Amino acid sequence: MAIATHAAVMPRVRWSWLWSPRDDLTWNLLPFWIMFGAIAVLFGARNLGGLDTNPVVNFRLANKDVSLAALAFFLYGPLVDAPHLWGTIARTYTDREEWVSRKRLFLVSLAWFVVGPAFLLAPYAVRAIFPGAPVGLENGAWLVWSNLFMFYAVFHTNKQHWGFVSLYKRKNGDAANPAENRADRLFFYVAIWLPYVAMLTAPWYHDFDGRPLAGTRLLVFGTTLGTLVHTACHVGFWIACIAYGAFQFDQWRKGVPRNGPKLVYLATVIPLYYLAFSIDPLVAALWIILTGVGHCVQYHRVVWGYGHAKYAGKMGAERRLPTPIFESPWLYAALGITFGLVTMQGPGSGLFKHAAASVLQAGVFRHAFGFLDASGGMALGLKVAAAFVGGVRLHHFYVDSKIWRVSKSAALAKNLNV
Repeated sequence: MAIATHAAVMPRVRWSWLWSPRDDLTWNLLPFWIMFGAIAVLFGARNLGGLDTNPVVNFRLANKDVSLAALAFFLYGPLVDAPHLWGTIARTYTDREEWVSRKRLFLVSLAWFVVGPAFLLAPYAVRAIFPGAPVGLENGAWLVWSNLFMFYAVFHTNKQHWGFVSLYKRKNGDAANPAENRADRLFFYVAIWLPYVAMLTAPWYHDFDGRPLAGTRLLVFGTTLGTLVHTACHVGFWIACIAYGAFQFDQWRKGVPRNGPKLVYLATVIPLYYLAFSIDPLVAALWIILTGVGHCVQYHRVVWGYGHAKYAGKMGAERRLPTPIFESPWLYAALGITFGLVTMQGPGSGLFKHAAASVLQAGVFRHAFGFLDASGGMALGLKVAAAFVGGVRLHHFYVDSKIWRVSKSAALAKNLNV
């Protein structure tokens, strides 16, 4: 009788949200759902041309050529991506208490600004010191660095998604279930990464050097290795989804309460990644925006929730620099956009890179790398400047991975209400 009573009152699906149904819908889910609409439009127009010629994203308005893709990337940097980078600065570098406890992290992480330039310049320095060194490593450095940067960006975003899955697990009480944890982790990491690999090995994908990945030219049983991997990614993705769905149904059938918000979140993010990365080149060309908008929006909600709980309303000696920032969403937003402009994440970035390249070519490369002509020096300078500007994002990726460890900080868990 006790068991029957317990089963009767036990909820079949738990619905404990991070903030509230409305807030979670608005900040954690709706931005991704909107991107499904954008994917539908792009996929529907896939046969009308590429990103530069497709009439759905390229047309004339008021006698001017308009590229929606170029406009989207132009606005995404300063209005969406850069402000979310600012969110990390707002909750760390502006707080003197954070400086006391994380001074080493804050200083060491600045090395990310020079890691990229150093990586790109290393083969040129080797060639200058050892004239007999193999030629061609210079271009390879840019190719490797570009792919590492892209991989780190995707890794960072995926890690944030897993962070939200983990928060929903804490809120709904399934974080202590070993079987659930194994199933969640295995499914998430398989299903979130296979679409990315499918894109890299797709027959239509071209690397940063304008060519397919090297592996696609290797033949296995008469079929290119890239094609085999691409197909295996699609098959593996669907097997993972079916297996995870079967596990969830089996647990539900046994009366084990299901985690509603976690499943809704997974059912949103995982399909979005599959569609954004792996189904069509026109869609994949905009994967940064299609996957990044939701990532940035939900990050703002977490940062604001944490900062408002920790700093807002403080008086007297407890009132510090972060207090006014997290009391006014308008000030927070304005500082975020300003941060993006100052760190060259938007308008002015091209001018800065060309100016930096000119200075490097005239003042450094012309003397240090005599084997480079002026054109080659400018090209190298543009790459070095781009890597330096990219350090803002790399710095964010690294610091962000250290400051959101809820399981290791009771204070963080309290301010996030988990």
